[in-house]
Amino acid sequence: MTDSTVTDGGSGTHGGETIPVTERSRRIEALVVIGILSSLLMGALDNFVVLTALNRILTEFAQPTGGPFVVSAYVIASTIGIGIFSKLSDLWSRRNVFLGGLAIFIVGSMLSGLSQNLTELILFRAVQGFGSGGFFPVGIAIVAVTFPPETRARVIGALSGVFGIAVVAGPLLGAFITGTFGWRWVFYVNLPIGILGFVLIAAVLGPLRPSVVRRFDLAGAALLSAWVGTLMFPLYQIADNGWGWTDARVIVLLSLAAILAVAFVVWEYRSSNPLIPVRLLARRVMAAGGGATFFIGMVFFPVATFLSLVVGAVLAPPGSNAADIVRDMLYALVIPLVIGAALGGQLLTRVPYRAVAVLGLVAGSIGLFGLTRLTTSTVLWTFYGGIFPVGGLIVWLIPMGFGIGLTFPVFLLAAQNQVGIADVGEAGGLIQFIQTLGGAVGLAVLASFQQTRFALLGSFAAFPGSLIQSYDQTFTVMLALLVTALGFVLFLHGRLPGKSSSAKGSPGPARPLVGEAASEPALVPP
Repeated sequence: MTDSTVTDGGSGTHGGETIPVTERSRRIEALVVIGILSSLLMGALDNFVVLTALNRILTEFAQPTGGPFVVSAYVIASTIGIGIFSKLSDLWSRRNVFLGGLAIFIVGSMLSGLSQNLTELILFRAVQGFGSGGFFPVGIAIVAVTFPPETRARVIGALSGVFGIAVVAGPLLGAFITGTFGWRWVFYVNLPIGILGFVLIAAVLGPLRPSVVRRFDLAGAALLSAWVGTLMFPLYQIADNGWGWTDARVIVLLSLAAILAVAFVVWEYRSSNPLIPVRLLARRVMAAGGGATFFIGMVFFPVATFLSLVVGAVLAPPGSNAADIVRDMLYALVIPLVIGAALGGQLLTRVPYRAVAVLGLVAGSIGLFGLTRLTTSTVLWTFYGGIFPVGGLIVWLIPMGFGIGLTFPVFLLAAQNQVGIADVGEAGGLIQFIQTLGGAVGLAVLASFQQTRFALLGSFAAFPGSLIQSYDQTFTVMLALLVTALGFVLFLHGRLPGKSSSAKGSPGPARPLVGEAASEPALVPP
């Protein structure tokens, strides 16, 4: 077996030797990138595609109440998977860990398409989500140890653009697949893409065993999984099976979840090689940014799901294709979000973190306030001259998406630039974990709240008025969560370091996520 790490220029280095770049090595580089990129894109697309099909799924299963858990099961299992797969890749072959996550995702996709009821679908979506947790962190780690710095930056930039592609292509693809082939194919379409990525990575990539082997935090993984599972189960039972919040089973399980959460934090704080580096939250910037991003996650992930459900079930015009209407609504939310995220990154080079975050949260709160006033007669959109939105639901989605997007780069960059250089990678990973965890918990809690309110309102108000009122009240709770995030932001301080401060020893930009590039086997020519 011959190992070679190639560069974009004229030579590569491995173990101190200079290795010429050949056309074969460039082809191998391209195949590795295609394999990782196809896997990341597939995982990023999945939730946007499923959102457009959600109403069709719930109608077929005749279970209108469990929709949020189809999304939340994926997100929360992915959150657990990110921590577990990241640590496993420090123990075993990075290639094999990546392939293991991909295989789990493929199996979960196949089983999701074969589901015969909503409970099965939620379970298999969790399998999918857990597998997807290995895509991004391990894929980025593979790039970090495989490619030289000048090539690595371009490759990671391309992989980071996957979310933007998913935002644009996901709703369109979901509406097309659902309308043409049926909802089961939104899962089956993953099979050929996943198998292609698996074959490419298995064929051309060496084992990539880390040079420094660390101990896996098995206790931390067990506590995290137990905590999240114990929290999710009673919330699902409240939303779908009529358990009450005062039910003894709910009280016991939620109390146990709280105990497990505390145990997890204490264990991770004391662990020498934690699954999640909670010790960093002792820093003011990390605590403020982590708290804010948790509550923003509690809002952003649920709002797209709830909008898909309420638009498809009530607000879509009679006789229209609900999947197409949901697609257009999602575009009104996520395209401004991508624009806001890009602008936020630019603003941070000129103004402090707090200013950008406050601006974003105020804009997001204005948009979310509009969603608290929905009625059964709310129109989806009113355009001036057929182009400019001047009325309807869409007017509120634009500032909400744009404002939340503005905040996205703030907390990640603040975390990376306000800790020591040795903690940069862990700080960024912690912020991403907290936001995803907030989204998963938010979906479960808010879905249970919405269903409880719907059941109560339905006892004295007719459908669909009772449904709209329950969502209005849920959006009001979400507005309060966004205001809570604003409270955390007020404790945020600092700004991006300039060139002069970086030269004087400021943390500066992040290092590669993994630092063993010179001692790990890399690309393997066929």
